Amino acid sequence: MWRLVLTAFLLGSLAVTSAQITPVTNAAFYPYGPGTADILDPAADDSTSGAQALSTAFPFFGGSFNELYVNTNGDISFGGAVTSYTPTPFPVTNNRVLAVYFTDVKTSYSTRAGYIYHRETTDAAILTRATSDIQTAFPTSQGSFVATWVYIATWHEVGLYGASGDGVNLRNTFQLVLITDGCKSFTLFNYDRIDFLQGSTNDGDGTTGTGPNPAQVGINGGDGIHFSLHPYSRTTDLYDLPTWVDPGPETPGPAGRWYQRTDLALVGDGPVLTCPSGWRMRGDICLRLNHRPADYPTAKSVCEENGAGIWNIRSQEDNEWLVGHLTSYLGRTGKGRGVWNGLTDEETEGAWMWADGTAYDSSGYSNWAENAVDVNNGFRNCVYMDKGLGWQWFVQRCESTKERHAFICAKPGEADEPECTP
Repeated sequence: MWRLVLTAFLLGSLAVTSAQITPVTNAAFYPYGPGTADILDPAADDSTSGAQALSTAFPFFGGSFNELYVNTNGDISFGGAVTSYTPTPFPVTNNRVLAVYFTDVKTSYSTRAGYIYHRETTDAAILTRATSDIQTAFPTSQGSFVATWVYIATWHEVGLYGASGDGVNLRNTFQLVLITDGCKSFTLFNYDRIDFLQGSTNDGDGTTGTGPNPAQVGINGGDGIHFSLHPYSRTTDLYDLPTWVDPGPETPGPAGRWYQRTDLALVGDGPVLTCPSGWRMRGDICLRLNHRPADYPTAKSVCEENGAGIWNIRSQEDNEWLVGHLTSYLGRTGKGRGVWNGLTDEETEGAWMWADGTAYDSSGYSNWAENAVDVNNGFRNCVYMDKGLGWQWFVQRCESTKERHAFICAKPGEADEPECTP
């Protein structure tokens, strides 16, 4: 009997507390608070909702999680609660977080300073909206995406830690919406009101909500490598989040919303890129050294058949990397190899062009052998380099059975799409 009375009391308290707030009317925000099935967390400082079991595993940065934590200080975490309040710049180890506005938040003053709501849902209307939001933003790549699960967490008019004077009236309202089809996942970062940049900790001012360590907005993969940051993160531009329009989607979304795909691991603004088997990554480019010598037209054709082009050596760093790679190969095999470097004047004599169609910049990097260009007599139009010639650049015929070289094909790395079916 006592358990039933206690349960009724708690539910009654929740209803009364929820009824005290009026949810924002903002095109970016999903429904929350009164009239929804939201859980309302107790007023707190540096606290957490505890583990929230999920009916659908959420794909996050190459992993998948069956529970999450909604934390007081403006984030959702996976694998454990995050109750710290210092916005250490991403990437960091251990903490796997969606930081919608990570700073020192406090809702537990003598009078309540804000509310933190959250729930998972498979409500048909919410799923339809989530599906539309993703398909509309990314019609080319996500036109067939269908949401099957959503989690909504809202920090409604939350206050800052150490508020004093006028600072007690400063409030922030923001929201995270996690969306998945069981394979891909997206997160919407929504902002309605930003009055303060940080709490009074970390040299902050409790009266103005300002200081040298503004809130962090972004995603951290927890391995010290993978992360993504909002362009306003840790700057005074955070005040403008409610009016900012994300330039990333094909179709602009509502003001105050940042779209992020979250199943793929990211480094900075882009996904982690991978290369096909037999290719190696250099920067964001996939390279494959073809050791079998070929004339230039054949080399170009082989690369094109693989969706690539001949690699262009644009810098001393490129040149040194290639020389090191070739030297290592020659040392292992004892074979001699020259290599095409992707520069020709086949189309217009004397007008050197790289294989990707861009013009050669004579003021940029080059490694021409002395008088190499002077021997170009109209028949020699392609540039190569050879160990026996000190790896300098020489010109020779592009098409000749006697003048064939190894070549490197290059193509952009590709995002590692999940191998699963929704």
